[in-house]
Amino acid sequence: MADTRSLLMARIMPITLLLFGCWTLSAAQESLQHVGRKVCAGCHVEQHSAWTGSHHDLSMLEVGDPAVRAPFEGQEVSHGGLLSRFITIDDAPVIEVEDAQGKRTLPVRYFFGVTPCQQLLVEGERGRLQSFPVPWADATAPGGARWYPLFPEEETPPGDPLHWSGILNNWNHMCAECHSTGLVKGYDASTDSFNTTWQEIDVSCEACHGPGSQHVSWARKWNDTPENERLAPPDRGGFPVDLVDNRARWVRAEGEKVARRDPPLAHHAETETCARCHSRRTALVDGSVPGAALSETHLLSLLERGLYHDDGQILDEVYVHGSFLQSRMYSEGVTCSDCHDPHRGTLRLEGNALCSGCHDPGIYDLAAHHHHADGGEGSACIDCHMSSRTYMEVDLRRDHSFRVPRPDLTTRIGSPNACNSCHQDRDAAWATQRVIEWFPQGRTGNFHWGEALHAARRGSAIAPELLRMAIESEQTPAIARATALSELSRWLDGTTLDLVDRGLEDPDPLVRRGALLAITLAPPEAIAGRIQGFLNDSSLIVRMVTAELLAPLMRNPEAAELHPSLLRAISEYRKVQGINADRPETHVNLGALEARLGDAQAALACYREALRKEPSFGPASVNLADLLRALKRDEEGVQVLQDAITRVPDDAGLHHALGLALVRTGEKEGAILSLARAVQLAPESPRYALVHAVALHDSDRVEDAISALSLALQIHPEDRDLKGALLEYGARAVKEKED
Repeated sequence: MADTRSLLMARIMPITLLLFGCWTLSAAQESLQHVGRKVCAGCHVEQHSAWTGSHHDLSMLEVGDPAVRAPFEGQEVSHGGLLSRFITIDDAPVIEVEDAQGKRTLPVRYFFGVTPCQQLLVEGERGRLQSFPVPWADATAPGGARWYPLFPEEETPPGDPLHWSGILNNWNHMCAECHSTGLVKGYDASTDSFNTTWQEIDVSCEACHGPGSQHVSWARKWNDTPENERLAPPDRGGFPVDLVDNRARWVRAEGEKVARRDPPLAHHAETETCARCHSRRTALVDGSVPGAALSETHLLSLLERGLYHDDGQILDEVYVHGSFLQSRMYSEGVTCSDCHDPHRGTLRLEGNALCSGCHDPGIYDLAAHHHHADGGEGSACIDCHMSSRTYMEVDLRRDHSFRVPRPDLTTRIGSPNACNSCHQDRDAAWATQRVIEWFPQGRTGNFHWGEALHAARRGSAIAPELLRMAIESEQTPAIARATALSELSRWLDGTTLDLVDRGLEDPDPLVRRGALLAITLAPPEAIAGRIQGFLNDSSLIVRMVTAELLAPLMRNPEAAELHPSLLRAISEYRKVQGINADRPETHVNLGALEARLGDAQAALACYREALRKEPSFGPASVNLADLLRALKRDEEGVQVLQDAITRVPDDAGLHHALGLALVRTGEKEGAILSLARAVQLAPESPRYALVHAVALHDSDRVEDAISALSLALQIHPEDRDLKGALLEYGARAVKEKED
C-alpha cells in the first residue's frame, strides 16, 4: 500500500489532461442573492432547528463558540521535528510551536469540524489560512480524547508540503469550498494572495438549496396577497435547484424482495448537489452554486489507482460519491436523503431498520441470510455491505458502493473483502468457501469489472479482452466504464477502437471523457475527425479534454476550419486556470498546453512558475527537463532533476527521469544507478523496471538485464512488455553463447 506522503502528494498531481475548466451562470442564476439563515429560519423553523448543532452547522467555528471542544491547557505534542504546545493567552487559544525555524506563537483563528476530531486554522501569509496538522480528537474517537499528529508516519520539516505552512494544509484551496456557504476563493496571481470570502461561515441553508432571494421575494408577496390572488411559486420555488420530491414513494409489492421507487427518479439533482462536496473532485469554478450539472462545476475523479482498489472499494479519501455511483442503489434511484436526514445530517433510522424499510426483513434481516448470531457482530447489514476504512487516524467512514462481499476477488486481484476484515485469522480461500456454501447461486466466480482494471494495470495480455467485457456489460456502472476506457490507451488498436466510438456516444459525460482519455496517445491529426464535435459538448469536462487533445492542430494551417471552435475552448481552458493559479499543477497544465501549441518559451516559464509555487512538485521538474531535452539542452535538464532530487530524494519519477536524461548525455553508469533507484522506490511500476533492464542490456550487461527482468516479473508476472523483453534478451544470450 502506498504510504501517507505518496497518497497525499497524489492530491496535487495533475490528472491526465483536464484539471480545471469554466462555467457560466444563467441569467436567472446571476440574479440570485444569498439571504442568510436567519431569513430562512423565519419560516422554516423545524428545518432550522434540526440543522442547528449538526455537522454542517459546526463545520467551521469562530473562536469562543461553545461547540469548540479542544482544550488549551498546556498540552504538548512532539512529532517529526515539531513541538506543539496548546495554551491560552489573554483568554484566546494559541499554539506555541518549535521546529527548525525556531520558536513562535500562532494564534488560532478558527476551528474546523467538531467530531471525531477538531482541527485548528492559523493565519499564513497573504490571506492564507492553514490547517494545523495536530488536531484534537474527542472522546468518541478511537484512543479517546487527545491531541495527536495527523501524519504520524511523516517527518515534516519547514519547506515540506506536509508542514503546517505548506500547500497540503492550505485551507483556501483544500478545505474552504466545502466548509462554508457562498465561498469565493479569490486568488490573485499578480500578488500571490487570497481574498477568500463567504456568505456564511459554515454549511448553511443556501449551501445546498442555492441563493434564496427569489424564493424569499415570492414568499413575502404570497404572504401579503389575499388567498384568492396568490400566485403559484416560480420554477423550483425560486431556487436554482429543486431538492424536494413530494411524489416519490418506495413501494415493495406483494412477493417482491426489494422496494421500487414510484415514480422512478427523474434526475440526479439532489445527489449531484451533495456530490459537490462529498466526492473526490476538482472544482472547475470559483464560487459554484447548486443547480448546474456536476460535470459543469467539478471534475469527479475516476476509480484511479491509489484512490480506489481495482474493484472500486475505497482506498484513499474519496468522500462517498464515487463509491455511490458504483452501487445498485444509485442505479435504482436511491438518493442521499432516502437514508440521511438532510438537515440533521444523521441517519433516518438506526441499525438494520434503515435497510429493512426497502429490503424485506423477513428475508434479509435473518440469520439465514447473514449467517451470524442475531444482534451480534456480522448481523448488521453494514458489516458485510458497507465495509469501513479509517481516515485522519480517527475517522471511520463507510464504503457507499453497497457491494456484495466477494472474497474470491481477493484471491484473484488482491482487493479486500468484508469477511476477512473481521475474520483476520482466516484467509480469503476460507471466506470464499463459506460464501459458496451459504449462497450456492451467488456471484462467486462471476466476472467483475475490477478484474479488467487489474489486468490492464498489470499489463496482462488478456487486458484488452477483459476491458471489452467490462465496457460492454450493462452491469458495469458508468464510472467504472469510464475508468476502463481510460485504461484502454495502452491497448488501443484497430480491434478496440469501436469501444472508444461507442463511449463517445454515451449520455454520461464521465464515459465520454473516459473515451477521450483512451486516445490521448494518438496523433491529433488522426483523431480530429472523430472528436472535433466535442469541442462544443454540453459538458465542460468533455470540452476541455478535447481542447487539449486537439491543441497541436492550432499549428497546422490545414486544420483552419477547426481553429475557431478550438480557440474558444483553449481560451476557456486558460481563463479558468487563474482560479487555481496558486497551485503548481495549474502551471504544469498550462506548460503542457503551451508545449502542445508549440510555444516552448511559454512552456518553460509555466514549469518554472510551478516550481516556484512548490519546489518539491516532481511533475514540474520532470516536464521542465523533458522540454529542455526537446530543445537540445539536456545538461540543463539533468541539473533541474538533480536539484529536485536533493529536495525530494524518494521521488521515483525524478530518479527515472534523471536516468533517461543521463542516457541521452552518454553517462551510462550514472543512468543505470538512477534507473535502478527508481525501481527500488517504486517496484509497483513495470515501466521503470523495463527501462532499467533496457539500459542494462544496451550497456552490454545482458545477464544483469535478464536478472532485472526476472525480478520484475515476480512482481508483475502478467506484464507483456516485461515478458517480451525477457524472451528477447534470453534468446540473444543463448545465441551469443552458441556463437
